[in-house]
Amino acid sequence: MPENRRAVAVALATALLPLATRSQGEPDDHPARCCAGQVDTYRNYTLQALAGCSRWVEVRYRESISIVDGQKLRGCIDNGTVQSRKLLQTALRGVRRKGAREALRSYQSAFEGALAGVEPTVDEAAAAYDQRQISLRHLLAHAWTRYELEEV
Repeated sequence: MPENRRAVAVALATALLPLATRSQGEPDDHPARCCAGQVDTYRNYTLQALAGCSRWVEVRYRESISIVDGQKLRGCIDNGTVQSRKLLQTALRGVRRKGAREALRSYQSAFEGALAGVEPTVDEAAAAYDQRQISLRHLLAHAWTRYELEEV
């Protein structure tokens, strides 16, 4: 089974994004980040769930889209949604600011949309699917940035 190199590259870049966006000058004992471990666990889970579910969809560049295993894809999406909601509740307990809590809930909504969007629509062209995935991940990145701005 040939791997979809583009999907792997996007998943890897998305998974490494938290490492690339950390501030070099931020002290480790910053008071607004008291419970960052719970929030980081939540965010890492969402990124890994997106990457994990994406592996069940194979996109042949400019040709077609095929679902490797539809039942596993649907199960992955459902499981990712349920588990992320549980982790969100844990993460919200450690967030002090109301605006940051609302932003984290907004991130959850964007995540659920992106996760559901992994499944291709009927007769969707490969280019349209790729563009939709890019847009959904862009919305997810904006939602996370909003949380980071509210957190400070």
